[in-house]
Amino acid sequence: MEELQKIIKSICDDFADINAILAARSRELDRRELFDNEIETEINNLKRNIHENK
Repeated sequence: MEELQKIIKSICDDFADINAILAARSRELDRRELFDNEIETEINNLKRNIHENK
């Protein structure tokens, strides 16, 4: 029974590690999307300014 408890704890620890990795990756993707949106806005502003100054 003790061996089974060790195996279950090990599996739970592995899932906790996987969850932490996925959470970090999700935050990274969220930041990337925000960055992409900010860059797109800046590019559009530059394009608009170029057209307005012609």
